Parts: sequence; structure tokens; C-alpha cells
Amino acid sequence: MKIFYTIALFIFAGCSPTVEQKPIIQSVDGTSVVLEMMPVQSEEGNFWISRTEVTWDLYDSFLQFINSQDNLHAGVDAITGPTPAYASVDRGFGRTGYPAISMSHQAAEAFCVWLSSKTNRTYTIPTIEQWQLADVAQGGAWHQWNSEKTTHPVATKEPNSLGIYDMRGNVGEWVSTKDGPRVIGGSFRTPAEELGSASILEAEKSWNQTDPQLPRSPWWFADADYVGLRLVTTDSEKHE
Repeated sequence: MKIFYTIALFIFAGCSPTVEQKPIIQSVDGTSVVLEMMPVQSEEGNFWISRTEVTWDLYDSFLQFINSQDNLHAGVDAITGPTPAYASVDRGFGRTGYPAISMSHQAAEAFCVWLSSKTNRTYTIPTIEQWQLADVAQGGAWHQWNSEKTTHPVATKEPNSLGIYDMRGNVGEWVSTKDGPRVIGGSFRTPAEELGSASILEAEKSWNQTDPQLPRSPWWFADADYVGLRLVTTDSEKHE
């Protein structure tokens, strides 16, 4: 009886019941990685955001691709091989299950182009508005006071109320804003009280200060081991 009454209220108001959006489970050809994209409601339309930060498990496949001859025949715009990193870009923090770090905004966007071509679904970095909608209450965080100066495997703290891990802390994440790309959320180097939208950074020269290459690498930050990446998509179905 209560169910009928609820539906009747929707019909009387000229509305239909909201269809619950489901997570997107995305396999990536040629890898063992499966992305889980969580739905988030927005006035501009629903979108899906990756449940975790992008890990080396997937990002290394991208690096292997753009440094191979296959890239010459890929037919993907805007992907050119990066300057090889002069040192271990994971800083020795860890690789399997750990968030990919130190990529420039250019590299993050090229990664999204590559992933979109692999999956036939459009992926981008979040806008700041999308990121803020996904940054809801609760959830654990790796921050300056508990991280022991290192990143940690993704999804090792409690998720927030949308089921999304590490929205705050572990690594900061690229977002698009009307003023250009920024890194938001704070990282393992950020005090706990400054995590979230309060931490928003613009790339600066000091992030590549110790890069010995001239010109400095447009792909890697030698001195920003706290920069990472999360994905969004608005494609609920693949475009076959």
C-alpha cells in the first residue's frame, strides 16, 4: 500500500519515479584492469566517476602504448610519445594497486584520449563542479598525519557515502576549471584539516625544478609526487 501511494504521488505531480543509475563496469582491452565508475547526480545530467584514483596497473599500459611503434598507427589524435622519465616516477612508493603519480595535465588528457579509444566510451578528467559533487560526506583519507610520507594502495580507507574511495588525500587529482587545470583534494602530504576543496593547486615551475632535462618535461613532474588522476564519463552506454 505504501509503495502504491508513493508512485501515485509521482504521477499526480506529473513526474515519474527516478530510475536508479547503476555503476559502470568497464574492462579495458589488452589489460587485466576493470574500472568501476560510480553514478553521481547532477542538475546538468548524471555522470559517472571512477571509484578509485587511476592506478599504475592501467597507467603503465598507456605508457607502454605511447612509447611503442603501435602509436604511429593508432589513429588517435593528440598522442605523441613523452620524454622518457629520468628516474622512477613512482618514487619507490609502490606500483601494483598504487595511484599513478607525477603526470602533467597534458599527460592526463592524453591518457583520457587513449582510454577512450580503447573502450569506445568517452573519458575525461572531472570538471571542478563534478569533483565537488562527488566529494560527499564521510570516507577515510591518507594525509600528512597518517601516511608516513608515502602514497598508499587505493581503496584501503573507507569510501565516502557514494561508495567512492580516496576523494580526499592519498594523491591530489586533476580537474578542469574556467581558469584552467587545477589539482584538488589534497594528498598524503596535506594536513588532514586542509583536505577537500580547500586544497586546490595550480601547476608551477617548482613542480619540475629538479628535472635535469632542458626543456623541462611536459609529461612528468620531477617534484610533484602528490599529483594523480581520476576519471569521469557521461556515456552510460557504449557507442557501438
